[in-house]
Amino acid sequence: MTVPSAPKTPPVQPNPPEPTPAATLPLSTASKSWRFAGALVGLILLSIGQVISTNDWYPLGSLSQYSYGRPLNAPTKAIRIIATTTEGEEMRVPLNPKGVGVGRAEIEGQVTEILADPSRLEGIARAWHGLHPHRPQFVQLRMERTISYIENGKPTGEYDVEFLTEWTVKGNYGEQP
Repeated sequence: MTVPSAPKTPPVQPNPPEPTPAATLPLSTASKSWRFAGALVGLILLSIGQVISTNDWYPLGSLSQYSYGRPLNAPTKAIRIIATTTEGEEMRVPLNPKGVGVGRAEIEGQVTEILADPSRLEGIARAWHGLHPHRPQFVQLRMERTISYIENGKPTGEYDVEFLTEWTVKGNYGEQP
């Protein structure tokens, strides 16, 4: 009779040597000072942005547009710009980076300044020409506010349009050299 042999176990390997830690050097006083100064400047800017309550310093401002909810039945307001082109047609100006290089929110943030000085709309015509030189150019710009009505958090489809200001373009951006 043969006795079954015990399963063979591999020989025990010695533990590999532990890696030697890399030499670490303490930070110099100058390195610590730069880090501290950078953190301090960041905190000061953040604090000032909060105190003066502006969204112009994004992302260091108050971001007040996110700080409260809106009632479910409150109308929403939005700015739009309508252009009359060199071909006599009216078109809604695409307020986005591909349209005129700025977004609607950037225009909405400057409504007070534009109403005080409508010539600021000239930059929209200049930007349109720079981005779309072969399309009909703007000869007149009209800024309007749309007021869209909401019921139970959903648009009703009804809206009003409020005229704000207009500007006749002074530059000859549509002329070809």
